[in-house]
Amino acid sequence: MRKTILAIAILSITIGCKKEEIANPIAENQEPIEQLISGNQRFINEKSIHPHQDKKTVLKNQNEQHPFAVVLTCSDSRVSPEVLFDQGLGDLFVIRNAGNLISDIDMGSIEYAVEHLDVKLIVVLGHTECGAIKAYIADKDNLYKKHLSHIDDIVETLAQEQEEQEEEKKMPKDKNLLGSINANIAHSTNLIKQNPIVKEKHPKIVSMRYDVHTGKIIQL
Repeated sequence: MRKTILAIAILSITIGCKKEEIANPIAENQEPIEQLISGNQRFINEKSIHPHQDKKTVLKNQNEQHPFAVVLTCSDSRVSPEVLFDQGLGDLFVIRNAGNLISDIDMGSIEYAVEHLDVKLIVVLGHTECGAIKAYIADKDNLYKKHLSHIDDIVETLAQEQEEQEEEKKMPKDKNLLGSINANIAHSTNLIKQNPIVKEKHPKIVSMRYDVHTGKIIQL
């Protein structure tokens, strides 16, 4: 009887330790980019642990925030950084718009995160099958200028990106969706690298692309 009780007690302690390990899977010595890569690996392996998604985290962050990365990404409903990178509340400073573009407001948000929150990593996360890029590719003869809608502002912004223009010299855009997606990611990345505050604080800046077909994120 005593042996049975002892075995149950040991089993309970072991299970408790495993739960604690699962609740804190991120090694303290991991770099921010490593945290994102390992989080995406958990996601695609269907082993997400959903860290920092509880009331305790809410209370811990109620007076201040300490995100470890900025993620500029698309508003596409399939591209949710906290899910894809398996992160939680307070982990990521996320900026989203159609086409992961950079307006003055978006750049100001990045400056805030770098200067006031001391974020050490900035990620520009584009994705396959991007609707904004498809709209740019489908546009013929600058017809967007005739529509006078805010959606056309997105297409015009993409059309004016130097990286997109250079990519089209290599291959017509209507036959080069992935190349256009990569060029757009590169454009936003280059704009961030040129920002004076970013230069002063020198965070790591990384270009990444999410594949909506597989769930995998790769570094470009």
